Amino acid sequence: MLRGRGGWQECLGWCQDSGAVTAPITTERDAAELLSRLVATPSVTPGVEGGAGEAAMADEVEAFARSFGAQVTRQEVFPNRPNVICSVALDAPGPHLLLEAHMDTVALGPMTNGHTPRVDDQGRLHGRGACDTKGSLAAMLLALRWAAQVPDPPGPLTLAAAVDEETGSAGARAFAQSGVQVDAAVVGEPTSLEVVRVHRGGGHWRLVTHGAATHSSTPERGDNAIFRMADALGVIRREFTRRLAGRVHPLAGQSSFSVGIIRAGTSFNMVPDRCEAIVERRQIPGESEADVEAELLDVLEAARRADPTLRIELLDPVVFGEVLDTPESAPVVQALRQAVVDVLGQARVIGVTYGSDAATLANAGIPSVLCGPGDIAYAHSANEFVPLAEVVQAAAVYARAWRRFAAEHPLPAA
Repeated sequence: MLRGRGGWQECLGWCQDSGAVTAPITTERDAAELLSRLVATPSVTPGVEGGAGEAAMADEVEAFARSFGAQVTRQEVFPNRPNVICSVALDAPGPHLLLEAHMDTVALGPMTNGHTPRVDDQGRLHGRGACDTKGSLAAMLLALRWAAQVPDPPGPLTLAAAVDEETGSAGARAFAQSGVQVDAAVVGEPTSLEVVRVHRGGGHWRLVTHGAATHSSTPERGDNAIFRMADALGVIRREFTRRLAGRVHPLAGQSSFSVGIIRAGTSFNMVPDRCEAIVERRQIPGESEADVEAELLDVLEAARRADPTLRIELLDPVVFGEVLDTPESAPVVQALRQAVVDVLGQARVIGVTYGSDAATLANAGIPSVLCGPGDIAYAHSANEFVPLAEVVQAAAVYARAWRRFAAEHPLPAA
C-alpha cells in the first residue's frame, strides 16, 4: 500500500467517479487537533488500574458531533457509561451504513504520560488509545462531519461510539439491540487500512482447583491447591495440544488455548486450599461457543480421569467474544475494499487473530467488516501511536465507503 508523509493530496478528498476532487475530507492538522483531544481525555475501561470509564470521552464525542449538526443520542449501557450515537442524512433514501469505534482503552501500564498526546517528527501521534482505537474514532468523526455537508447524500450515515469493547463488547451488543436499523457496519480497529472480514473469537473462564489448607511446616496434612492446578494444567495443555493440532483457518489462523492468570494463597507459610486460573480459548470460524465450552468440559474430564481425587470446576466465562466471518461477497466488504483502492490505489482483504465489536454486530445480523488506521502491533503497548497520515486516509476511506455501499447495496424497489 502507499505509505509515507507526502503526496497525499490525491487521497484526501472526495473523488467523484470522474476522478475530480470536489472537497477535502480533512487535513493532518485537523486530525491531530481532534485526536489530541480524544487521547487527552482518559477513558480507561473500569475494573483495571486507572479505569475511570468513558463518560468524559462521550462528552467529547457528543460535543464534536453536535458542532456540525449531527443528530446525537446517548444510550446508557452501564451507569455513566453511554454509547454515543451520531447520525447525518437520516432522511436520505439509500441504505444505512454504520461506522463503529469503541471509546474505552486499556490501562496505561508501563506507558508514561499516556494522556499527554505528542506528535513526533515522523507525523505519528503518541498516547494511550491513539492506535486502539481513537485514531479510528477521530477519522470516523471527521468523515461524518464531511458527510453532513454533502448535497444529495447516498444514504443515512451513523457513527456509534461504543463503550466496553476491551472487556466484553457490551456497548456493541446494546447498540445491536437498540432498534436502530442499519444495513451494515464498518468497525474501526488498527488494521493498517487493510480490510478485515474474518477474525477469531475467544473466551476466558475461571478454572478453580480445591484442596485443604494447613500450616506450611506440615504440608502433608493438607492438600495444596496450587499443586493440584499445576497437575491439571499439565493434562489440559497436552489435551489441547493434541486436539487443536491442524485446526487452522486460512485467514484467522490457529485455534488456541492459553493460561493468562493464576491466583492462589494468602500467606507464604500456609498451604492454599484454593487456586484460580484464568484460561483462554480462541476459536476459529466453524467452532461455536457451545462447541468450545463442551470441549473445555471434556478436557476437564480427562484431567479428572488422570487423577480421580482432583477437585476442579469451571466457572462461567469472564468474557466471550464471537467469531467474525463475513463473506467476501458481502456488499459492505466489496464497498470498503473498493474505497481503500480509491484512496490508496490497492487493497487487501484479510483475516486477523484478535477480536472486535465487529463480531458482536455481525452475529446480531449486521454484516460487518474491520478497517482503521494504525498497526495492531502498537495497540496496548508502551509506545502506542498512530500515523496522522493514516488517520486522514481513513477518513477518506470511510467517506468513500459510504458512497460505494449505496452502489453495492441498493435498496429494493418499493
